[in-house]
Amino acid sequence: MSLKHIFARKDFDVLLAEMAGENRLRRVLGPVALTSLGVGAIIGAGIFVLTGVAAADDGGPAIVVSFAVAAVGCAFAALCYAEFAAMAPVAGSVYAYAYTTLGEIFAWIIGWDLILEYSMGCAVVASSWSGYLNEFLRALGLWEVPAQLCSDPFTGIEGTAASPLLNLPSVLIMILVTIVLVVGIRESARTNAALVMIKVAVVLFVIVVGAAYIDSANWHGIPVSQRVLPQERMLPDLVKNYLRDEGGGPAATAAEGTSPSDLERREIQLRSQLAAAYRVDFVQQESHRLLQSGRISADEADRMLAEITEKVRPALPQTEEDRQIIAGLLPMAREAGEKKATAKWGLLGAVGLNRWLVPIDDAVRSPFAPYGLAGIMLGASIVFFAYIGFDSISTHAEEARRPQRDVPIGILTSLILCTVLYMAVALVITGIVPYPQIDARAPIAKAFADRAASEQSPLLRAATGLIAAGGLAGMTSVLLVTFLSQARIFMAMARDGLLPPAFGKVHPRFRTPHLATMLTGAVICVVAALTPIRKLAEMVNIGTLLAFVMVCAAVLILRVQRPDAERPFVCPAIWIVAPLGILVNLVLMLFLPLDTWLRLVVWLLIGLAIYFLYSRRHSRVSQHLLREIQTPGVEPIDA
Repeated sequence: MSLKHIFARKDFDVLLAEMAGENRLRRVLGPVALTSLGVGAIIGAGIFVLTGVAAADDGGPAIVVSFAVAAVGCAFAALCYAEFAAMAPVAGSVYAYAYTTLGEIFAWIIGWDLILEYSMGCAVVASSWSGYLNEFLRALGLWEVPAQLCSDPFTGIEGTAASPLLNLPSVLIMILVTIVLVVGIRESARTNAALVMIKVAVVLFVIVVGAAYIDSANWHGIPVSQRVLPQERMLPDLVKNYLRDEGGGPAATAAEGTSPSDLERREIQLRSQLAAAYRVDFVQQESHRLLQSGRISADEADRMLAEITEKVRPALPQTEEDRQIIAGLLPMAREAGEKKATAKWGLLGAVGLNRWLVPIDDAVRSPFAPYGLAGIMLGASIVFFAYIGFDSISTHAEEARRPQRDVPIGILTSLILCTVLYMAVALVITGIVPYPQIDARAPIAKAFADRAASEQSPLLRAATGLIAAGGLAGMTSVLLVTFLSQARIFMAMARDGLLPPAFGKVHPRFRTPHLATMLTGAVICVVAALTPIRKLAEMVNIGTLLAFVMVCAAVLILRVQRPDAERPFVCPAIWIVAPLGILVNLVLMLFLPLDTWLRLVVWLLIGLAIYFLYSRRHSRVSQHLLREIQTPGVEPIDA
């Protein structure tokens, strides 16, 4: 098969003709339903979980700026999506757009990328679901799911050396969502609309009630030295390795008569001591840097070091033996910390380009932006996950009643509405709770729960349960919409012969791609149960950003290829908007970690292997080209 077949493009008219036939989907969604689908996908794990994660680890109070940066990149892509989705109201989203403009190989790459985006997105939300489930059960005074069954086996349980087994609630919610989606789009849309109303009401409640408890000092009064150090998460491994190498592991238990519980207590003790010593060491280096740059005086530097030393003194080593152990571990912790700090720059740090930006990073760093420029940009790359909802609207264009009008309305309205809500919630959560103390698993519900406990307020205790219920509703609706979109991508690719026909088979009664839905649901159950949420979110984000870059490029190309095509919605200033969309989204990709890029490369290599072994041999576009070569006069399908 020649390069002509690999780069073959589907004719735009053929794309529109595919909406007819027995496998077409019902046109039952109006602008309100489409906007609801977008809000349903946007307001979920992003606002209820990732806001807290990114604020604590990456942005601090400046996470509000991170949301604004991410929204700018999304706005450029949204305008391009709106133009293309109105022109080609078919299932498949940017995959279908790439097929008509860039060619089959690029369509396969972006389709494979969308599978990563949506399936891993579902896994992120499902894995976050358990945190809010336990907050809800706790608010009701009911039995909680044990910690060992609420997290992946690679994430430790705080305060213990024990490891969890799997995230069981995520598996159960995915099974339920799979059943709902097999039943049908109309029923799914109704369920989603109800859940969206609940969670939007809860988000507004959080903003209104939470505003009364904001302490502005949490935005600008917390010293940079008190920020969360993500590199501290590596300290437990250093302690565990030390105990193993020194014969303090399980093998020594029988010989020394030491019980496993004693070993666990010793491990936890050394973890605490190393963390305290590392914090003092970090503040000492930070104060020295600020002193050298002239941003603080010598007295202020001494005060910073004295304050942190006094704060962690109870946890510092008390015996000579422990001091020697910690003194030996501290250089290794310092080296690991430097690597982790460089990793915050993502791919830029991996290739050494971050050194040109360090002066800007130092200038930006403040109590409001404790992690500097790197933290704001990495925070934007992480919370970008929250904005994939409007992307999912375009995958349902074939089910819109008046797609030329309804799809652009749904895309732009959901993006604007959710950006305002996100920024407001980010201000509330960082104003109520000092950012270093934000709980990563259920930040909003936990913030209200802690406030209720400190003030002994029954009203706030009830609010905690309401917020947890809203979080569950929000994340469930995200699962519905995101999972719904994943199945449509499978169906679009199967229509073109790039995937086996079973992926495109529509149920005779429910008119849904039931086989693709059930298969995807099974895979997501396994991934959500066993994979850390942070790594999942990074994979989703790099896939989403790549999709946004592709759609901005595709709209530009189509403007050149088909200048006379009917455009019910025209992206304004396309020669400015589309290039800026490509630039902003590429920059955000550069701030994602190197291992995320490597995972993307591996994923794409697997996809290319499938393409060359199966897809190109079964591609309907390529088969039509072969027939056209063998039988002159056949109408070509190539644009």
